[in-house]
This record gives sequence, structure tokens and C-alpha cells, in this order.
Amino acid sequence: MSFRLPGADTPEEFWRTIHDGADRIRRFTEAELAAAGVPEEQYRADDFVGASGVLEGIAGFDASFFGMSAHEARITDPQHRLFLECVHHALENAGYAGDPNGAGSAGHSSHSGPAHEIGVYASTGYHLYSLQTYLQNNVLPHGVADWVAGLQVTVGNFTDFTANRAAYRLGLTGPAVNVQTACSSSLTAVALAAQSVAHGECDIAVAGATALHVPQVLGYQYVKGSILSKSGYLRPFDADADGTVGGTGVAAVVLKRLDRALADGDHIHGVIRGWGVNNDGADKRAFSAPSADGQRGAIRRALERAGVDAGTVGYLETHGTGTFKGDPIEFEGATAAFRADTDRTGYCALGSVKANIGHLDVCSGLASLIKTLLVLRHKVIPPMANFRRRPGSAAPRPA
Repeated sequence: MSFRLPGADTPEEFWRTIHDGADRIRRFTEAELAAAGVPEEQYRADDFVGASGVLEGIAGFDASFFGMSAHEARITDPQHRLFLECVHHALENAGYAGDPNGAGSAGHSSHSGPAHEIGVYASTGYHLYSLQTYLQNNVLPHGVADWVAGLQVTVGNFTDFTANRAAYRLGLTGPAVNVQTACSSSLTAVALAAQSVAHGECDIAVAGATALHVPQVLGYQYVKGSILSKSGYLRPFDADADGTVGGTGVAAVVLKRLDRALADGDHIHGVIRGWGVNNDGADKRAFSAPSADGQRGAIRRALERAGVDAGTVGYLETHGTGTFKGDPIEFEGATAAFRADTDRTGYCALGSVKANIGHLDVCSGLASLIKTLLVLRHKVIPPMANFRRRPGSAAPRPA
């Protein structure tokens, strides 16, 4: 695995954040917002919230290491650049990274024998303001010189090419698939990558996601009834939850069939025993609303594919956005899925890494998966950051 998440670039740093129930969401000062170009009348408005999970050092990139010219790197979306680095580091961590400048070389770093066919499944975040505005302000302030230059910019900035660029620059010859299903993108990518490995479409698959909103120091106008938090604090399943807070991150995991991983002596962080993918269809109040029955169905599919009784599950990492409507619907769906196997209560803990690092757009699911792997490794149920009281309980006494 490899990742860059708010406040953590290593498993040790990330586990410290999780174990301590730490909140890594930044609340920006007026000076930071002013320096980032946010108008004074905007950040001093009563309904403005300046908060987000951020990454440090996003400008650095070793273009020559990946065989890219300085010009190509300059017109390439930072999301693509961070993803390329993260996939290489994940393969390196797994012992399967070759020379990025040697096509088809992946798989020779730490393992003998023929090169492995490696696939890549990628999800890329959206820009908080339109892509056209982003390109005009950051990449093309003087316009496009000609059709060829325009094509280069397109390849460097559109979500269609994230996986393909990684495959090209790292010499990966398995499927290169871009997966875009909004907040569920990265876990959908994991499911597709797992299927690809299980069905023999590739020997190894990398599932990754990149969500980097530039500029990072920004905020939003709170609107009553929206999904965004008025307080700037993300409190999943809390009586005082008032919405979600965004963030940025990039992550990748390397998947391989268990029998082959054992035979090759690989270090195994965890085993994915099952997965479930579905859609609510029209069975929900609105297009952007969740459905308890749809979530129940996805969980049941995963449990049944895995051959696992829900009564044996002691920890459930959730989507947990801290929204007034979303969390209760998710809780209802999970409860219904578990009730098909057991009537036990009070035995399965809930968690949501969003409380620690914010809602990372398409990267949120992978952040949750990596957190769960660390929970399994350390055998500790961590606290929920910012959690104060259950819904229906008495209000906390003022300090």
C-alpha cells in the first residue's frame, strides 16, 4: 500500500491519528485565507466556513524519474502526478516496482522469474470549480497554441487518462481502467480490481484514487439543508452532527490472489473475502439521496460472497459523512443487513475515518479500507474523532 492523507504519509503516522482519535482537518486563519486569494468579504461572512483536510508538499514531482519532460509535468494535473507517484510507491512497497523508464519491467524489483502482468484501476477527483476555469488559471493562461497542444493538455488533465498514464509510465500491461462512481469510486475500483485478479485477467492489480483540490486553502458558504458542516467539524453518527467537511488525499493498494501471494512469500496486510456492488435505482427520495435498502443489499452481497455471518463482525468501517440524513439511513441499512444473520446487539463497533481527515471525495473509500487494515493489524477498536454523544442522549454539559 501507499498513501498521502491529511496528517499522514506512512502507516505509522496514520495509525497514530486513528488510535488517538485525532482531528487532522485544518481550520484556516484569516491570514491563510487572504494569502490564498479568498476575498475578505467572503471569509469574514457569518456563514463562511474555512476548513479542509490538506496535504503538504504537493508541488514537488520528479518528472525525469518517470520519463516525463518538464513541459509535460507542467501541464499535467497534480492529481495525475500524485497518483503516478503513489502507484509506483505501492508497487515498490509490495516488491513489484521496476524501472519506470523500462516498459514492461514491473515485477522484477524483489521477485525473481518472469514479469507479472499488472493492472491498474484508478479514480480521479473533481475540481471544486470548473475544469475550464482551472485550466485557464493554472495551465493555459495564454490559451492553447494549436490542436496538438490542446490534446496534450486534455490527456494531462481529464479523468479518462489517469490509469492509462500510470500503465504507460510504469510499464503495466494488465487492464488500465478509470472508475468514476462519485464517493464510491475507489471501493468500486477495489471490487473491479479484485474481480480482475480472481478471474485471471492480470496477476496483480493496483486500485488507487487521487483527490486533490487546488487551491487547498479554501472554504465554503454554509447553506442550511446542504451536506456541508456549519461548525467545520465532522461528527459521524453523533447527535450534534451537522454535516461533512472536505479534504484531499491519494492512496493505492496492491491486490493479488491469496494462494499466489502465499506461494510467493508476499507480505499480506489483509484478505478481501467478499464485496458487493449495486445501485439504488429509483428507490430513493432524490437522485443524490442514499437508500437504506440499497445499502442493505450491498452489505448482504459482500457477506454472502465472503461466507461470513454478520454476528461474527466486530467492527464496521462506514461511509459516515456526519450528515443529518445520510448517517441514519446508512445505520438503518447496515442494521437490516446484520439482522438477516443475528439478533445480537451492542457487539459491533462503528467507525468512520472521515472524522479524522475529512471527506476525501473519490479517495474516501480507500482511506477507510486502509484504516480497517490497520485496525485488524493492531487489534484495537479506535475512538471516533469529535464524537460526543449518541443520538437521543442528553446534551453535554457546557464546559
